[in-house]
Amino acid sequence: MQEYTQGINDFIKLIIKWRIHFIITTAIAVIVSAFFSSKWFIEPKFKSFAIVYPSNLIQYSTESKSEQMMQLFESADIRNSVIRKLNLADHYKIDTTQSAGYTDLIGEYESNVSVTRTDYESILIKVLDTDPKIACDMVKEIMAALNKKARTLQRDKSREILSMQEKQLLDRKKELDSVNVILQNLRVNYRLLDYGTQVKEFTKGYIKTINASGRSNYKDIDVMINNLQQKGGEFYTMVRVYDGILNSYNATKVEYDNTLTDMNKELTYISEVTSPIVADKKSYPIRWLIVLVSVLSANLFLFVTLLIIDKKTLFN
Repeated sequence: MQEYTQGINDFIKLIIKWRIHFIITTAIAVIVSAFFSSKWFIEPKFKSFAIVYPSNLIQYSTESKSEQMMQLFESADIRNSVIRKLNLADHYKIDTTQSAGYTDLIGEYESNVSVTRTDYESILIKVLDTDPKIACDMVKEIMAALNKKARTLQRDKSREILSMQEKQLLDRKKELDSVNVILQNLRVNYRLLDYGTQVKEFTKGYIKTINASGRSNYKDIDVMINNLQQKGGEFYTMVRVYDGILNSYNATKVEYDNTLTDMNKELTYISEVTSPIVADKKSYPIRWLIVLVSVLSANLFLFVTLLIIDKKTLFN
């Protein structure tokens, strides 16, 4: 404890002894840092931002919708779309025809654009630029590009599903046609229309005929009953098969129509909590912070230098 107290006393003695030097150093640091952080040396930048939530995104894996949105925001397609739409190469004064020019353009873009996830599963899009309107336009264009990218992905996925459903409909249609040929043959050649009803009606007719004369006088009834005996089971089975295929076809057709509707929808995939606005006050550089850091750094350097020079103060 004594050593700690002694150290504090030595520190205070050193500050008091060289107080003029510390005052002068502080003044110089303030003037120099304030001068070099002015707009003549560091061009001020304005901030525009938006806070958004994901909406209508189709989940492709176990990641959350906000994580999925982050992946989309990091897409090169979105970055390139913003660069192209707002002509940022000219705005940043970067010649992309030169060697590594486009790499420099991407670096400048990424240094000014920040997309992060908040603690509440929303997404913060932040852009810095020397022109406050350009900063605001960039935020808006980033959101527009994400909507376009998400819509393209959804339509590509829907198009794949639609293709599979079209094939399923075609297969079911072929099966229906095939079964219908068999049923048509049974209807035309064996006069089978409704197995259950015909069995009942012709059985009744057969019994009435026998009761009236002791034997069947109606050749047609005998033929029909014979047809039912030979082909009735096949007819009944094929009707059930046809109904099953038809139900499957109708269900697939409903899914196909829903997929087609989804593919043609003009959905948005962003719900804006905070919309971007044109800033009326610069956000960079923060002059007071630069001045503070400069003053602390200069005085720390002076303090270390004085400790080395003033050995007597250090070891008292």
